[in-house]
Amino acid sequence: MAPALTTAGFSEIRVTARFDTFRGTSKEKTARKFGVEGINVFARAR
Repeated sequence: MAPALTTAGFSEIRVTARFDTFRGTSKEKTARKFGVEGINVFARAR
């Protein structure tokens, strides 16, 4: 993710939060099996 944001012209990139995007759904087990998670990202434009 960070290389793509850097290429797009952003700097000071950091993950601000991680969360379980599929909690409480029928796909929760599959998401855990493959390590799927959601993130919130802070990135400042140059």
